[in-house]
Amino acid sequence: MVETEAPVREHSGTTSLEGAHLPTLFRGRGEYAIDDKGRLTLPAQMRRPLVDGGSLVVLDGKVAIWNEPTYRLATDVLNERVAAGDLALAHVRTFIANTHLVAPDAQGRIVVPHTARVEAGLDRDVLVLGVGPRIEIVDAGTDSLDRALGIDDSVVNALDQANF
Repeated sequence: MVETEAPVREHSGTTSLEGAHLPTLFRGRGEYAIDDKGRLTLPAQMRRPLVDGGSLVVLDGKVAIWNEPTYRLATDVLNERVAAGDLALAHVRTFIANTHLVAPDAQGRIVVPHTARVEAGLDRDVLVLGVGPRIEIVDAGTDSLDRALGIDDSVVNALDQANF
């Protein structure tokens, strides 16, 4: 797991994580349960990058969680797209307005807000997936499980052709 206690540096209006490799910040998967109070225990390896909190939002039917430095980078990218005329400011404002702050408690649990659970179609059993710069939480239904477990042949081919 990548250490995220790396210093955060601001330059020319953007923030970066020194030493963090965002494509591998969160990785792995597990099946977990959301309790009656909306609490979800995160896998131990995914808690450390969220020690200072994170941001949760529903994207494309999945709950997504970033640590705060990565969330700031994401919003900077969105704002740059607005400035370039590629994205509507109203869409970015809606994204930010629908973001919830989360922080693991002493037991490593976060609260997944009711509105996010409804919007993402989450019941009790969920899959927690580390997908690089963010965590994604999806319902543990058969289709979601099948998608999470299979590695597409295109990835295998790309790795077979890599020169490393």
